[in-house]
Amino acid sequence: MLKIENISPGMLSHFQHCQCINQKYICTKGVWEIVAANELREWNTEKRIRITNYLQEQVAGGGSLIGAFFGDTLVGFCCMGGSLQGSAAKYANLAMLFVDDRFRRKGIGQGLFQAICKCALEKGAEKLFISAIPSVETVAFYFSMGCTDAGEVIAGYIDTENDRYLEYQLK
Repeated sequence: MLKIENISPGMLSHFQHCQCINQKYICTKGVWEIVAANELREWNTEKRIRITNYLQEQVAGGGSLIGAFFGDTLVGFCCMGGSLQGSAAKYANLAMLFVDDRFRRKGIGQGLFQAICKCALEKGAEKLFISAIPSVETVAFYFSMGCTDAGEVIAGYIDTENDRYLEYQLK
C-alpha cells in the first residue's frame, strides 16, 4: 500500500508502458464487435507527470494505491478512487492498473487486481467499476479476472465514451 508521500513526479520515470492496439472493441447499437485498429499508447514525460498527479489526488481523496516492486523498482500499480457511487452507492472505481512492459505475464496484474478488490471490500463496496480501454488484450485480462460488462454505468467513473465499461462482483 502506497501513501501520498510515496508518490513523486519521478516515480514513473523508468516505468515502461507502450501498448500497440491491433484489435479493439466498438459498440454498435448495443452490440460489442471486434475491429482492426492501429493505435499506439505510449507514455511520454508529460503523461507520467499527469498520472502521478492523478494518483496523488486519488489517495488524498481517500483512495487506495497499491504498488508492486522488484527490489526498489516499481513494476506495477493499481489505484482505486476514494468514493462509492452508483444507484445504491456500492461501486468502487478501479481508476488505474498498469504493469511495466518488462514484467507483464508474470501474475503481477492479477495480484494487484486481487489486492485492490480487498481494499474495495474494506470500503464497503459490492462491485468494482472499470472504464477499460477497449483493446481486445485489455478487456481479455479483465474478463479473465471474472469481470463482466457493467450492469450500471457510473458517469463519474468514465474515462472516455469509447471505453468498455466493466464491473467485478466483490461479494
